[in-house]
Amino acid sequence: MNQENNVTRRLVIGLVVGGVFGLGLGLLIGLVFAYVIAPLEWTDAAPQDLREDYAAYYWEMVAESYGKHGSLELAQKQLGEWSDETREIALSRARIESSPELQMILDSLGKKVAGQAAAGEAPVAEEEPADAGLLSPLLVVLLFVLVLAAISLLIVRMRKSREQLPAPRAVEEGPPEWLATMHPEERAPSAPALGHFVTSYALGNDTYDESFSIETSAGEFLGECGVGISETIGVGDPDKVTAFEVWLFDKNDIRTVTQVLMSEHAYNDPDLRAGLASKGEPVHAQVSQPMVLETATLRLEVMITEQIYGTAALPPNSFFERLTLELVTRSKEPEEGGLPGV
Repeated sequence: MNQENNVTRRLVIGLVVGGVFGLGLGLLIGLVFAYVIAPLEWTDAAPQDLREDYAAYYWEMVAESYGKHGSLELAQKQLGEWSDETREIALSRARIESSPELQMILDSLGKKVAGQAAAGEAPVAEEEPADAGLLSPLLVVLLFVLVLAAISLLIVRMRKSREQLPAPRAVEEGPPEWLATMHPEERAPSAPALGHFVTSYALGNDTYDESFSIETSAGEFLGECGVGISETIGVGDPDKVTAFEVWLFDKNDIRTVTQVLMSEHAYNDPDLRAGLASKGEPVHAQVSQPMVLETATLRLEVMITEQIYGTAALPPNSFFERLTLELVTRSKEPEEGGLPGV
């Protein structure tokens, strides 16, 4: 796993989390604005938009006026456009509460208005369901609750994963003792250590991906190194990691050198090993077995100090429950004024 892959992965995770959080915050702000700060208010409603009892009363007033002056054109103008359904509902209610004389006028006016609407092909207003206004905010609230739940679940899971293992750290007390056990040809006796790091993986940390900056004592950036998940096995949560990638990036080298630390099962499985070979040099992960990665100007010395296999309905020694590595970085050329290496 190289530097570009690390940046891309973190960018994708950041975009996803930021998008979900932004969506939830936007919905909350929109809900507060629409229903608290600036709620919708009806003004200048047309007669056909009135409540059923008010619509009936309106028809009664128009009918009384029509009975006095007899102008159908004026009555039509006062009534406006009604759908057949809303007109019949209003007329039925108005007839019940009117005198026999007014009922006759309402019947006559209703038939004439209906006849003119049919002849003129007046548009029919569609009546919205009574609960449409209530359903929309309920859906918004439900969606917002689901978004908050998803964000909370993601945060809890990430926090739980981080709490399962110690944070990666740089060690200041100098090179570890295991470097003295390395074969003389594998050691760099004239190059001082640039950094000493410890990183741990624990089962359940599905986003495990650690990287460390390599710098001179003067703060000059030389490159990066790190460890991340390379391959999993089986199905279900959490992921069962069967191989890790240890990588070394050198700003003075066009290559990013990678070794694939494989479980015993993965290393001995020809198909799985062949599939992982394209990612880097395959290495059987073993405690106290030093490993070395080199680029044009940098050297990374790696030691597994803790290794525990998990137990599940999978082949023996096929995935890791815990894995702790120590990484020592050094320049292949001695730093001016530096102390001799181990």
